[in-house]
Amino acid sequence: MGRLLVVCVVLRVRGDRVRSHWNLEVVVGLNRGDKEMSYFHEVHEQFDTELWVNNPALPGIELGLTAGAVGIASNPRYIATLLQAEPEFVHATVDEVLEHAGTKDEQQLAMEVIQKAVSRPLKMFHALYRESCGRYGHVAIQGTPFRNDNLTALLDEAERFRNLGENVIIKQPATVEGAQALEELTARGWSTIGTMSFSVDQYIHMAEAHRRGLQRTTKKPRCLITMLPGMFDEYLAEDAARRGVEVSDEVRCQAGLCTARAAYKVYRERNYEASILSGGARSTSHWTELVGPGMAVTLSGKLTETLVRESPRVESRIESSAPREVIEQLRQKFPDFVKACDEGSVVPENFRSYGPVVRFQNSLVDGLEIIISEIRTRR
Repeated sequence: MGRLLVVCVVLRVRGDRVRSHWNLEVVVGLNRGDKEMSYFHEVHEQFDTELWVNNPALPGIELGLTAGAVGIASNPRYIATLLQAEPEFVHATVDEVLEHAGTKDEQQLAMEVIQKAVSRPLKMFHALYRESCGRYGHVAIQGTPFRNDNLTALLDEAERFRNLGENVIIKQPATVEGAQALEELTARGWSTIGTMSFSVDQYIHMAEAHRRGLQRTTKKPRCLITMLPGMFDEYLAEDAARRGVEVSDEVRCQAGLCTARAAYKVYRERNYEASILSGGARSTSHWTELVGPGMAVTLSGKLTETLVRESPRVESRIESSAPREVIEQLRQKFPDFVKACDEGSVVPENFRSYGPVVRFQNSLVDGLEIIISEIRTRR
């Protein structure tokens, strides 16, 4: 595996803020001339677009480090993914937690399993965190979905997560309570990810919370806020089936990309400090179509491997647009597409009940239930 050289070389001004500009070079062997950079290294160098690997098993973590990933994303479905790829690792982790179960309830034990699983990539990415002076090398963790609406619980969990390692980055839901928690964690100087965000309104709400938190600290913690194009496309497919709406897959599968681009436009226009993290990728197009300055994208280990192998043309397409007739169809047939793209369409009090958010929340609950089932089986 190559040596990482990360240098803070320029100070640049965006609006009235001064921000560090980082130059990341991954050197294979002793110098860059030993071997050409991988596809992801080239994209990062040319367009400052970050690769994060999502819910990876050990081979995916190792591939990410080699391919140029700057971070790891995870959520409560992480263990369900690991059960398919590394059942022995999960069983050993559950057994270790059960040795010290005491009077803890099943949800507490499930979260301990997640924390132990996340600790593995935390250690593996720690060197990158140190070499980049804290810019890269973060590993994300998210709390129990059963308590997403409880501000006190969100902050208490964040306290526990913070003790896992200095390169942990803590996820908070893009809801009213999640925004309050994100502001507080930012004020403490802790890096965060706003998750479960499917709309421009949610992005703005969380970005403003991060900005308020920055005003309360002299530190500059990172914040990324998700848009989830692949998951949004799946939600619209289910919505179309429920309502009997006829739309081609070719049209429908442009929807999620449109939402991510709409949020990115706001990010650039308003110079928000919180960048966009596109998640829920279901195909390589959810990377190639969203490459652009300041973007970050999470990919599965499988999609990461595919792009390394195919090494597509290095270009930025984040400011491209779907054909006008496609956008018109989406707006006519899907009210939730309009809510996702148009500012002022979803008030904060309704974030939690917004259709794709409910769907994602339910999937996270299912993920935690899978861990609880393993705990019951091995107890």
